[in-house]
Amino acid sequence: MQQLASYILAIQGYPSPVSVVSHTQEQHSYQDDNAEICESLTLYHFDNGVVVSLLSEQDTQADESDAVCADYWLSYRVVTADIAISPQQKSFSNLCQQGFWLKMQQGLTERK
Repeated sequence: MQQLASYILAIQGYPSPVSVVSHTQEQHSYQDDNAEICESLTLYHFDNGVVVSLLSEQDTQADESDAVCADYWLSYRVVTADIAISPQQKSFSNLCQQGFWLKMQQGLTERK
């Protein structure tokens, strides 16, 4: 069984046993109260036939520009796979949370 972490590491440019061969992206933005909401859906195709989607959403408000780790919702999901991948989905509420998790996953993959 492969770990979803391997695919997320590859998407984010870290060393991984799998490689991204192509990706497609759709983006759109809209206004909600005082914020502009930017949504993005990216499909990543890997060298082993697996497809992983990344759905992200970022609120851009003038008063949050100084935030240490602003809200930036990310959700990875296995779309297509002929192999077992666990978990099938992983979400983060900001880039700091994702960064910490990726560092932990790198440590786990280096020990195996």
